[in-house]
Amino acid sequence: MDDDIVEFSIAHNRKYSTNHLWYQEKDDRLMIGVSEYLAVEHGEVLRVVLPQTGLEVEEFGADMFSIWTTDEKLSFPSPFSGQIAEVNGEVEINPDIVNESAYDQGWIILLDPHEIDLETLLEPDEYIEYISEL
Repeated sequence: MDDDIVEFSIAHNRKYSTNHLWYQEKDDRLMIGVSEYLAVEHGEVLRVVLPQTGLEVEEFGADMFSIWTTDEKLSFPSPFSGQIAEVNGEVEINPDIVNESAYDQGWIILLDPHEIDLETLLEPDEYIEYISEL
């Protein structure tokens, strides 16, 4: 069987989780989105289900948001407790933005974390190493 070559990009000014989310600090908040690799692993994003602004999330408790891909529905719990400060309503209306601009216009939520420990997340090179082992 031939190995398929898959192309995707990684933004280097962010941290990553093993469930293919990216996190970027922005004015004491965390901007969160899905990596381009998520589409490789789980299929193209077809639908984004956003939470309500102001929702309190617990560390690894209720989901921050969920997405439907061509393969399955995925839910994403937060690695931090906090409050949903803002949602990107554009991705709910047009989920192709997530597929076309994952690291820019395709962000999903802004989380106002109660405490932040980004050391639990992967650096870009660690994330690349992680996905190369999948």
